[in-house]
Amino acid sequence: MASTAGKARDASRIHRSKQLETISRYAGVLMVIFIVFILGGGVYDIIESPPASLQTSSGALTSISPYAGEQTINESIVAMLLYGCCFVGLFLVGISTHVLYDKSKANISLMIGLGLALVGFTGAYVVILLKG
Repeated sequence: MASTAGKARDASRIHRSKQLETISRYAGVLMVIFIVFILGGGVYDIIESPPASLQTSSGALTSISPYAGEQTINESIVAMLLYGCCFVGLFLVGISTHVLYDKSKANISLMIGLGLALVGFTGAYVVILLKG
């Protein structure tokens, strides 16, 4: 017969293991958010405090700075959203490989993930092309 002390010790190990899993999931999400913030130019926005839009020589307002060394706040937000789409899309593609029991769910996850990743990569490429 197993003692009650042994059962209590096992229960506390399982509880700690679940807490560790939860903390590691939150840490992973926070790390992805931090990476998207860095890639989108968040540090530049904090240090330089750029304007939200710029006025061109013709007098029109633009949200994308024509110079490669400068960036507006709106451009940073768009870049962060596009990079976020890339991460979410690649995450969904990864999830689709873990679904073994439901083929339709795996296919839907794969197609949505590929679509989001394609939108993110293409959008980021278009923004870089617009900077000229």
